[in-house]
Amino acid sequence: MNKEEEIAKLTEILYSNFNDFYNPEVIEVATKLNRLIKNGNSSLRDKFKGVLIDSNKFLSEVEYLRKNYGTCLNHIKQLQLSSVYKNETISTVRHATVRKFQCEVFLSIYQDNHEKIEPLIKSLIEFGTTNRLQLEVNLRDDYDKILDLATSFLNNTVKTIVNFRLPYKIDIQENQEITYEYNDIKFSLKFKPLSNKVHAPLEAHDGVLELERDKYGVYSCSDLILSFNKFFNATHYMKELLTLCSESFNYFLDYYKTTTEYYWIDNLNLLHIHASNVKVISEKYDDIISIPFYYAHSIKQSSSYSYIDQEKFLELENNMIKAEEPPLWKMLYLDSKNNMFIEKHKEAVISINSAFENYLNIKASEILKSKMTDKEVEDYFEGKISYETYFLNEFLNEEDFNKAVEQGVIGSYSPNTFQIIKKCFEFNSDRISISKTKINKLVNDIRKNRNDIIHGNLKSLNNIESDAKKSISSFEEFIKVFQ
Repeated sequence: MNKEEEIAKLTEILYSNFNDFYNPEVIEVATKLNRLIKNGNSSLRDKFKGVLIDSNKFLSEVEYLRKNYGTCLNHIKQLQLSSVYKNETISTVRHATVRKFQCEVFLSIYQDNHEKIEPLIKSLIEFGTTNRLQLEVNLRDDYDKILDLATSFLNNTVKTIVNFRLPYKIDIQENQEITYEYNDIKFSLKFKPLSNKVHAPLEAHDGVLELERDKYGVYSCSDLILSFNKFFNATHYMKELLTLCSESFNYFLDYYKTTTEYYWIDNLNLLHIHASNVKVISEKYDDIISIPFYYAHSIKQSSSYSYIDQEKFLELENNMIKAEEPPLWKMLYLDSKNNMFIEKHKEAVISINSAFENYLNIKASEILKSKMTDKEVEDYFEGKISYETYFLNEFLNEEDFNKAVEQGVIGSYSPNTFQIIKKCFEFNSDRISISKTKINKLVNDIRKNRNDIIHGNLKSLNNIESDAKKSISSFEEFIKVFQ
């Protein structure tokens, strides 16, 4: 089969299924047809220019429905540049024009480009003046909606709205609204209390039952409607949208907890909570983008529930038989991971540094005891100075040294982290598998931001999320090389 015969066969398939915009096989046919003609010689392109324009019509609608506006716009431009476009019906021209407006408006909004929107609004109004009433009903709705979106964007009246079902109740009345700014975006929160009849063991016949400090929403929980004054491309960046919502909600929650002293309320990662009715609305339309429900986390289907493997089960069983309390550093390490998960980045830094200090103390004690007595190690960590270890002992006798200690002239001096690590290297470097320079680098990464957070110097925290991740990963590396 030569190229012309192949094009003829593909053309027949496309024309037989021209409105089947969701069929992957037809889409593949149109794509191949478009490519064969465009890459052919001038004679071939001229012979099949009508087919080429039809393949661009089909593919532009496919990409529009997929909300791939950049690709859709490219097909429309190829369509309009064709020498046979002038022969198209007025309805086809109007359809292509409206689709082009839609793509250009969405792309300009994605780029947050107000300068492009102004002339687009003007062109939309000019086009509508002579063509709006002649548009088919669905296309007229598309025209009205894109004009309203462009105008609303220019007026800063576009809103993004997401609904969440929280696992606990927020004690704010349904008719009250919390508004605040976070990252230069104005947010609004509204809550609706819900009775959790599925889990509640008792039911009120008159009024409601509430569990005091209902941490897990046993008796009641809340629906949250979160909105903000900005267009967000939820179609392509839903995870990023939910991350922003999560950060904003936790920002509110910190204020809520400190105001109410509801210490039992936990921060949340909203990516792991069912999101519904995700909408972007303009001044007149509430369905610019409308996604009925969404799960940001992965859901897997299998023939049975998932369980820990047998090796982990036996390890758990053995650990509990030994009845040894899990090491504090490991619990603090897991706390830091959880703090990262619920976006409490400052708390993650504090937790991982506490884990590091506890781990270092345990392992350094083991190393130092290879050449020191238990009492000497204890005195070393407490900073107690003996005459034998005092660095100026050659300049005074032991009696004068003891007097100076009694009078407080020579005081205790606890070693810092780097001095402890240095001494461990001197005593038993075999238990440390990387160089002192590299291990000090890990320590600096772990401890970054620690002092600023503890002492309240929060203005210097520029990249706290990435720094906290680095602190945790550096600690994970540290426990591998400092044994």
